[in-house]
Amino acid sequence: MKPAFGALAALLLVGGCQTGNQQYSLSSGEKGVFSSRNAGSPISSDRLKGLDEPQLSALLGAPQLDRKDGPARVLRYQSDGCTLFVSMYQRDGQPWRAEFADAYDPQLRPLPSPDQCAGSVAAQKRRTA
Repeated sequence: MKPAFGALAALLLVGGCQTGNQQYSLSSGEKGVFSSRNAGSPISSDRLKGLDEPQLSALLGAPQLDRKDGPARVLRYQSDGCTLFVSMYQRDGQPWRAEFADAYDPQLRPLPSPDQCAGSVAAQKRRTA
């Protein structure tokens, strides 16, 4: 085992131990608030599920970020009121397909549903150059 990996593993083990009533969270636990000048019509996350890349591009425009990590791929879309992350997977040589979406307000608080955000992104589509 490499020393850096061993140190990281030890730190994670010790960090996982909890003493007393202390509880830690990376987020405040606050729910996000959706507000947009051009909200469009909500798009159900069920409608996004199963779409391939050209279909997503036609609906939402060009993503601002396209990140691939092994079998997963995450596309990030932005509107004036939110950030939408669409997670895609590729199975058995098939095209990448959307499986689920998450949405956050401008303060990166999670929105209860990605539907309004997807509608806002679609209404404010970013075009490819």
